[in-house]
Amino acid sequence: MEKYMDKILIFAEKVQSNNYLKAISNGLMGTLAINIIGSIALLLAVLPIDPWKDFIAYVGIAPYLLTAYSLTVGVLSLYAAFLIGYNLARNFKQSPLTGAIISLFCFLMMTPMLQLEAGSTLDSSWLGAQGLFTAMISSLVFTRIYCFLMARKITIKMPESVPLFVSETFAGLLPAIIVGALAMLVSFGFGFTSFTSFSGFVYSIIATPLQSLSSSVWSLLFIVLIQMILWFFGIHGSLVVGSFITALYLPMDVANMDALAAGAMNSDLPNILGQSFYNIFGGIGGAGATLSLIIVILVFSKSKQNRTIANLSAVPGLFTINEPIVFGLPLILNPIMMIPFILSPLVQILIAYFGIASGIFPRLSGVQVPFGTPVLINGFIAGGWQIAVLQIICILAACLLYFPFVKLLDKQQRDEEKANLHEEVATEPVS
Repeated sequence: MEKYMDKILIFAEKVQSNNYLKAISNGLMGTLAINIIGSIALLLAVLPIDPWKDFIAYVGIAPYLLTAYSLTVGVLSLYAAFLIGYNLARNFKQSPLTGAIISLFCFLMMTPMLQLEAGSTLDSSWLGAQGLFTAMISSLVFTRIYCFLMARKITIKMPESVPLFVSETFAGLLPAIIVGALAMLVSFGFGFTSFTSFSGFVYSIIATPLQSLSSSVWSLLFIVLIQMILWFFGIHGSLVVGSFITALYLPMDVANMDALAAGAMNSDLPNILGQSFYNIFGGIGGAGATLSLIIVILVFSKSKQNRTIANLSAVPGLFTINEPIVFGLPLILNPIMMIPFILSPLVQILIAYFGIASGIFPRLSGVQVPFGTPVLINGFIAGGWQIAVLQIICILAACLLYFPFVKLLDKQQRDEEKANLHEEVATEPVS
């Protein structure tokens, strides 16, 4: 087992330090502000409260809220292409801004065109979630070619008397022209295929199968299981799997928001799972569902050490910050707490999934809730008061799972505290 775990840890460290995955992870994370702006705008536009609907219709702000959504989440792939190119170029020690501009141009070249009577224009439907995988792949490929050409000094050298910013601009000019020409050739070539475009190829061959895979709750459970095993061995599992979660599940959230913006009812939303589902239910209070652990310790534990740690961790835990309990108890490499620490988020995901799939609870709108939003409030924003109730059920389920292990740990801690107290009394000098 140790041999296999060593291999897993080595693989996880390589994934965490991989330049390409880091570029995707950091790039998609960089779209968070845009996602939240669009999510809030959509939430305000479709909020099912009649007085509010009448108010925004009266003042005429409803179309502007939907426009804000269309210019943020609706063109998410544009922002992703720019930011992934920026981060990849920076990872390879090249000009990040030039890399970002090239990445954005190449993505737009891969995007299908619509033929209109007045001419051709970009098909905007491919600028949202549908084009996200194209943005990731084209950004990595073309930005990497630019970085390769720059590293090989295939540049235009200017005299030393030329100002530095002019020299740097011309240095990247030739690689940019080569990469841009290559993107045009690729786009031209795919125009002769049955896919009609590179985006069509990526969506058919890569995106559709991956999204079919991600629509299964068992796939999400497997990803979270790997995350929790890494956490148990001291590696930040959430960072390792974060890029996979975003790439696979963010498009599902966007599809829900698009349907909501088009006037669909909650029951007609296409997806149960999504990045929002993972954020809301994939370990309430932080990795390992540690909010439940804190509750169990505060209610049932008699160990002074455990109660002190739980008291210090309670408020951060409400805001999904669980490092104090993870490293303070600790949960890392703690054999007693291994089973509930790993299994609790899996149990919460299963309860939430089947609760929503059965129709008892509504599907999540896909709205992106900012990290650090208090537990229950984040559920309310993501899907209404019913989702907050479902969170409470999940928290209680994890409490039941943690309870016997906390009692065992508590007994061990109290025995140690008593032993330490006897040692202190025995070593006190006699007056």
